[in-house]
Amino acid sequence: MKRAAIVFLTLLAGCVELPEDKPPFELGDVAVLPIVNRTGVPFDGDEFANILASELVKAGGNRVIRPAQIRAAGEPGESIQTANDALRLGRRVRARLVLACAITDYDPYDPPKVAIATQVLRVDAGPLSGQDLDRLLQSGSWRRGPLSMTRDGAAHALAAFEGVYDAQDPETRRALKLYARGRDSAFAGEREFLAVQSRYLQFVSAQLIQRLSSHGS
Repeated sequence: MKRAAIVFLTLLAGCVELPEDKPPFELGDVAVLPIVNRTGVPFDGDEFANILASELVKAGGNRVIRPAQIRAAGEPGESIQTANDALRLGRRVRARLVLACAITDYDPYDPPKVAIATQVLRVDAGPLSGQDLDRLLQSGSWRRGPLSMTRDGAAHALAAFEGVYDAQDPETRRALKLYARGRDSAFAGEREFLAVQSRYLQFVSAQLIQRLSSHGS
C-alpha cells in the first residue's frame, strides 16, 4: 500500500517511463468508465473506451469491465460525476480498479492529435497521510480529470496524469513508428495509424497503458 502511494505521487510529477521491452503486467479487474468528451468536437467516447479495454486485455490478460456492462449494472438515471459515484459502480461490478478518462483536445485529421486526462481509483481504500491527501486534492491533474474528488474519495486515489499524443510531435511520431512496426497494416508503416481514427486511438491506448503498467503489482 505504501508503494502505491509513492507511485501515485511519482506519477503526479510525470516521472514514470516504461521501457519498451517491459513484459505483460497484471492490473487485476479493471472497470473502464465511459470516456468523457470535453472538446466540443464530435467524439465517440464508447468506441475509444472499448479500444482501450481491448488493449488492456492484450497487455496482461486482465478482466476488463466495459462501459456497456457498467451502464447495465447502474440504476436508471444514475450518473458518474464523482469519485464516489465511480467507486460505487466499481464495487457493483467487482472491479479492483476504476479507470476514468476525459478527452480534452481532439483533431482526427492527419496528423491526428489526442489529449487525455486520466484518473485511476482503487476500489479498496489505501492509507494516505493528511499531507498526501491535501496534495492530491490540490493537484491540477486531479482537478482536470473527469471525476470530482472529495477527501473521502481521495483515499482511493492511485494515479492522475495527462498526456498529449500529437502526431506532429517528433517523439510521438517516433513512438508511433515503433508501435506500428511488426503489426499488420494495410499501408506502409505508421500510415494506417495516421489515416484511420480507430487505429490512432489504438496507439494512444497503448501509450496510456504504459503509464498504467507501474501499478501492475
